[in-house]
Amino acid sequence: MRRVVQASLGLLAWSILQTSPASGQLKGNADNICRNGYFPRESTDYRLAKIKGAAGDRIYFRGDGNERCPDDQACRLKTYVVRNDEVIVSRTSGKFACSWFQPRKDTETVGWIEIERLAWQEDIRRPAERDWLGEWRAYDNVIRISKSKEASQLAIKGEAIWGSGSRTHSGELDYEAKPSGDKMKFGDGTDELDCQVTMQLVGKLLVVGDNLHCGGTNVSFSGVYQKRPTR
Repeated sequence: MRRVVQASLGLLAWSILQTSPASGQLKGNADNICRNGYFPRESTDYRLAKIKGAAGDRIYFRGDGNERCPDDQACRLKTYVVRNDEVIVSRTSGKFACSWFQPRKDTETVGWIEIERLAWQEDIRRPAERDWLGEWRAYDNVIRISKSKEASQLAIKGEAIWGSGSRTHSGELDYEAKPSGDKMKFGDGTDELDCQVTMQLVGKLLVVGDNLHCGGTNVSFSGVYQKRPTR
């Protein structure tokens, strides 16, 4: 059965269930934690930034391996970004920003980048409807967004899986919702066990976060999605 969600209901439900402030850490996590699995759920307002530096500079990520991270030099990772690389930032802590870098043909890197190395991209145009449309993928998860028969609404369908063989669990999205700027929020209701999803277009990527109640055990749609090129 298709669930049609009005924008006002989606915004109300998410505001009630969201436990993290716009630049806060997920409940129960230490302040210095910055990792892939948490990243898509720890903010309500992601920002786009470009790396600043001289030609040839390598700006290394820092991890969260001990309580002194990310300030300790020992926290430096082997992965790095260079000038003009784009990163998505979920939040800041002290002199560092929790950042997601998505290369074109490889897996992402998530970690702390010094804020002074970031040039915030503030002059981003408001997304048009066409920017949402298409097939979005994050590993095995797929979300398809298309025009709805309802005026100003979009149809969202998705499939997510966890596990393999007899222990495979799955989840589905089947909603209609209206974008508000670069964000779109929807869900089943206001109960804490109801599926709740938020989406934000950040540059060419789609950040999706859910409340871990949109499918079977361990299933989540949370992730940073890339749009599949149209043929």
